[in-house]
Amino acid sequence: MNAKLLAGFLLAVMAIGAAPESNGDLPRLQGRWETKVGLRKATVVSIEIKGNAVVATIATPQGRKIQADGELKIDETTTPKALDWVKFTTLDGEEVPEMHAIYRLEEGRLYIRSGGFNDHRPTGFDPGEGVWANVLVFERPAN
Repeated sequence: MNAKLLAGFLLAVMAIGAAPESNGDLPRLQGRWETKVGLRKATVVSIEIKGNAVVATIATPQGRKIQADGELKIDETTTPKALDWVKFTTLDGEEVPEMHAIYRLEEGRLYIRSGGFNDHRPTGFDPGEGVWANVLVFERPAN
């Protein structure tokens, strides 16, 4: 076998091995999700997941947008299932602390309960104290 064919074969095998599993939650998490937060539910939080990469955007009613890019790690072997927001930075390069969360996918919705920045992972879906300790219910946007 010549070197070019061998290299092509190795790249193909590596690409297959690097692809996300076709079963499990990661493929089901792909794409755009949205929820509304705040007292009047007027602030829109959206996440766009491609592979393990995430773009998170918060759009306020006043027209302000905050965006951060990072990665998610999921562990489906735990109960409840674990999700970590890691390696996030804002558009101006500011690093965002890691956040440990739990999640579940149910009836087309993504439920996420975070523990706060650099805080412990929650053990249940009951709301906690603090702005990041609510249960967020994400849905696919209509358009």
